[in-house]
Amino acid sequence: MEQTLTIGMAHHNDYNGVYFSIQDIRKELIFNNRHDLLNKINFLIIENDPKSKHAESVKMLKHKIPNLTVVDYTEKNSTSATRNKIIEEASTTFVLVMDCHVLFCPVIDTLDRLFTFMEYNPQTNDLYSGPLVHDDLGNYSTHFNDSWGGGMWGQWGSAWQCVCENSRFSIHHAGNNRAEYRTLEFQEIVHKCVYCDREFSNIDFNTHENTLKARGYSKVGTDKFEKPIEIFAQGLGVFFTRKNSWLKFNKDCDGFGGEECYIHTKYRQNGRKCYNLPFLKWLHRFGRPDGVPYRLTLENKVKNYIHEFDELGLDISPLRDHFVNQQMMKLDTFNEIYESCTTKKQVTTPEARLLQKDIESLKRRIAEASNGRIRAENIKISY
Repeated sequence: MEQTLTIGMAHHNDYNGVYFSIQDIRKELIFNNRHDLLNKINFLIIENDPKSKHAESVKMLKHKIPNLTVVDYTEKNSTSATRNKIIEEASTTFVLVMDCHVLFCPVIDTLDRLFTFMEYNPQTNDLYSGPLVHDDLGNYSTHFNDSWGGGMWGQWGSAWQCVCENSRFSIHHAGNNRAEYRTLEFQEIVHKCVYCDREFSNIDFNTHENTLKARGYSKVGTDKFEKPIEIFAQGLGVFFTRKNSWLKFNKDCDGFGGEECYIHTKYRQNGRKCYNLPFLKWLHRFGRPDGVPYRLTLENKVKNYIHEFDELGLDISPLRDHFVNQQMMKLDTFNEIYESCTTKKQVTTPEARLLQKDIESLKRRIAEASNGRIRAENIKISY
């Protein structure tokens, strides 16, 4: 069956982003006579501030772009809720969710390969991302590492492969400017290649790229001919899923932030995997010279993470340590937020508390047991 695709964006006062992201796709397909691809794409905007001037301009585009739909959503000002709404409203089997200030690199080849991927993987239940292209257009980040920085769970990383070309790893900053080697999928510390037993030597983090290249290691995950590689997580400026397999962001999250790494962990806990599609390259506009037009607070991020950690049964310690010790939030403030987020969910009887503890322990054991060993189907790809 021929596959169709919804390309969806959540919008909140960023008309310029919406305009150039959509028109970049359309102009490349139209002026390169690729109406075959354009006719299989539906554009969908979830409008989170319908009364704004930006929203008015977005809705005017509907008269010029026949395959564009705009849906107002005012229940929450939330990236989690609006992204869930994109997938809920999509009328196609597959959905590509992107920020409204993203460009594909390049457009036609990326979409061509994405449609081929859909044809060969019609029942996939996994979650897909692609390499972030940095502003210099020469460097890439293939994934998020399992580390904290700037009020976020997850920091950009690059996938490397051993000299033997049989194992992949990522580099972390281990403190004292030393580099630490970790697996891509589960971020476990490794000291040697699992295939050739080559020892990973102790190197300086600040110069690790030149050192690794000089010793025969190479970066992977960005060549369009490469197969998908399993990763821990990736920034959510672009992600791709089958509509009916979507596991959804936490319903209690509000405002901005907290989705990265959480949603990827949720997929793994459900026996699924997260992949980097090397051909799905995207350029993201991070600069906001006019400021951020939506609510963005440290307290709100903490609330979102607490809801998500509670849902997944995760240890709260890394979250607390980052925001208290690195983001300088008062411990009393953190504890107050934690209590406000979890009080309504607490059970009262001793028997119920014991049962809840057993359930959380079982969740963690399932997550550990499913580390790569539970698999619903094999990924296929053809070029």
